[in-house]
Amino acid sequence: MPILDLDDVDKKLLDILQENADLTYAELGKILGISPSTVYTRVKRLRERGYIKRIVAEVSPEMMGYNLRSLVFLSVDVKKYNEIVNQLLKYPQIKTIYDITGEWTFAIEALVKDHKELTDLLDNIGSIEGIQQTSTAVVLRVIKEDRKVSPV
Repeated sequence: MPILDLDDVDKKLLDILQENADLTYAELGKILGISPSTVYTRVKRLRERGYIKRIVAEVSPEMMGYNLRSLVFLSVDVKKYNEIVNQLLKYPQIKTIYDITGEWTFAIEALVKDHKELTDLLDNIGSIEGIQQTSTAVVLRVIKEDRKVSPV
């Protein structure tokens, strides 16, 4: 669906929910100047149209014991592409897989407890048939991490 079917209230609702999805329909209605039932209808419609993929709690990785984040770049045999993707999807430590352009085929974000778990994960990734080369960068600190998307 094109963004053209969003009115200003929908856009503001999406903006608010991305900042705080914990607000009730009554609280959202008060902010937007519409009834809670209208908010409910709009949220439902935004979900059905695919604008809202899901509403989740953002949990602190560090509070859960995941203290090491890394970026892993992979170069792969394209004939093994699908098999490699299927193998990578099995690792819960891999949080994001991007298919990218340039010298690397994939960029992966991994979240692990410690260096040993990272080493084990890298050994496992390296043993996947079709992986040709890897390069790993440990994230020292996150300066900006923003998943918020505003309508264009």
